[in-house]
Amino acid sequence: MRRPTRLGHVEVLSTFPEKPVERAPVTETTPVIIRGSGTLGKVAGWTPEHLSGKLAGRDLAISVADADGGFRYDPDTPSGLRYTDIPGADLAREFRADTRKLCLQQAPIESDLPELLDELTVPPYVPADKINDINLWMASSASRTPLHFDDMHNVFAQVEGRKRFLLFNPAQFDVLYPGPINTRTESFSRVDLSRPDFRRFPRLAGVEYWEAVVWPGDMLFMPAYWWHQVSSQDLSVSVNYWWRPDVRDVLCPAFHRQLHMNINLEDVHSLFEGFDLDGLGAGGGTPALLALADLVLADGEPGAALRVCGGVAVAALRDRCRALGLPSDGPAAGLLDVLAEKEDVAGEDALRVCLTRALAVRPGQSVPAAEAAGLIERLRAAL
Repeated sequence: MRRPTRLGHVEVLSTFPEKPVERAPVTETTPVIIRGSGTLGKVAGWTPEHLSGKLAGRDLAISVADADGGFRYDPDTPSGLRYTDIPGADLAREFRADTRKLCLQQAPIESDLPELLDELTVPPYVPADKINDINLWMASSASRTPLHFDDMHNVFAQVEGRKRFLLFNPAQFDVLYPGPINTRTESFSRVDLSRPDFRRFPRLAGVEYWEAVVWPGDMLFMPAYWWHQVSSQDLSVSVNYWWRPDVRDVLCPAFHRQLHMNINLEDVHSLFEGFDLDGLGAGGGTPALLALADLVLADGEPGAALRVCGGVAVAALRDRCRALGLPSDGPAAGLLDVLAEKEDVAGEDALRVCLTRALAVRPGQSVPAAEAAGLIERLRAAL
């Protein structure tokens, strides 16, 4: 049986554009390592001891790995991972003791660790106006994450120790066996790369990947939706910068499936928090969302386009309910019942049709492109 194919090591650059990254089509842009850029400033001095001193006045929730060093997400537990509280002053001692495998997971610096803000630097190629989160990580040696993806562009800065990344192009979505949609594991692979089961997951045998090892001072640029497993080779301190990608760059299987998520149907405007829709040139709001539906349809995903239309219909129906003094905060499906006995107003029939159809469509379901195109135009006319 074939085994996954390593395409090679990620390219290492000694220079990088000084202006922020503006466009990076995720299936066409390969991750790169920026080495020797010298743009981290005081962040480069965030050793475990330095962080222990800065964070000495608080307790921190630290995740605990399994005995083999794997951090495995368990959807049946409240937090998904096992945690223990460690005083900030003890961080360096606890991690250097290495008696158990630990990780300070994705700690947002602005909201959770304000003590570090006075030393924080944003590299010039990260678009500061589109940043969603800047996070601190600290991980024990010989520990590793599950295979997963994130829906934001990422510059991952290595401060201390080494980390090894296995990186998979988003076009390989299906062969990496993602978790079920509308669950806490939808962005995690069901595959354990440390002990792959090719009988259970036969398509995994044909997958291709890139490898990257980051050293102190390195920055790894990783486009949104690239699958990755990260293993710490040493006691590791890292900082990552996540920012919203241009929605035109993320047309890939994971994004299209994400549009089927119930959370987006219930609150379609949340897409503006995760993605930059400015490039659609539609003036924001509903026009931008309908332009997104056009874009998704043109990419061959009429079912996902219908879900965007359904989200637009839900937002409009909630507005109508509020205007009529009716309950508007319940699930999307209940809006039709709330309005059932009210006299139709202009455009409401189109909203009902869009919502009914969007509630029925599922990822991968065959949907006629002409139907999706017709509903998009009906919404434009109604709104």
